Amino acid sequence: MQVTRTAVMAAVVAVLTISGCSSSGGGASTAPTRTTTPGPSSSAAPSATDPADEARAQAVEFVPTYVQTIDDLYLDPTRPLDDLYEVAVAPEATNQATAIGTFRSQGYRQVGRSELVTATADSVDLTTDPAASPSSAAPTVVVTACVDVEQVQATDASGTSVIPADRPRYLVARLTVVNPDYPDASGWRVSEAPNRQAQSCDG
Repeated sequence: MQVTRTAVMAAVVAVLTISGCSSSGGGASTAPTRTTTPGPSSSAAPSATDPADEARAQAVEFVPTYVQTIDDLYLDPTRPLDDLYEVAVAPEATNQATAIGTFRSQGYRQVGRSELVTATADSVDLTTDPAASPSSAAPTVVVTACVDVEQVQATDASGTSVIPADRPRYLVARLTVVNPDYPDASGWRVSEAPNRQAQSCDG
């Protein structure tokens, strides 16, 4: 289910979970779980790569950057929210900006980083719809990511934790990663990030 951020406590829980999915495995993120292999080649023809496989690999490789950027924004209250647009587009960029703004306005502080455990591409759709309004549908890869948030906490102004002691250790998110600038590999952004708390990456 999508984590809601209407209540402050819900925002805090989302922060320490989504910030894992959104936050990164920071520098500790594992390598993407899916790799691509070059297509067959010969001396007479250049090697060929399946565009779908390449898109999957690029989207998965982008997830740690997305997660780390969100984490950074929670950890550093002076960092501009505009940095969100380097890794996300609406509606996810708007949702995250609201959550981070609420978190900061309450005087909360994140302590510790989350860790991206796995990221796997589930599906890919490279079609576009130039006739779509208001903008064309962008190439999309859906990625399932599992994030360990055990080390992530949030404290109030007095330094007291505001996270339930029994919070599940993991967050499993289903990220919709789009690329309006495809085939530019630097154009991937997260547009949606519904997620759920879990006791393990498998559950």
